[in-house]
Amino acid sequence: MTIQERKLRKIGNSVVVTLSKDFLKSIGANESDIVYVDENTLKESIVKKEEKDEAQQRFEMIMAKSVQKHNELYKELVTK
Repeated sequence: MTIQERKLRKIGNSVVVTLSKDFLKSIGANESDIVYVDENTLKESIVKKEEKDEAQQRFEMIMAKSVQKHNELYKELVTK
């Protein structure tokens, strides 16, 4: 499983988060099933997305380019 971005939505007096069909299938559940939720464990799994300032965005872009360059150089070494 990968980390996915999801939007919280208000429905009536509740707030809901969507789950993919693949995730439901992986736990053997369907959209109309009732499930148990361990909120203590869930608290460790959900992180609020925070807007990043321009400096943080630039830093992450530099890091991503660096990793990409590393991967390209490594692939060149492997193919030689």
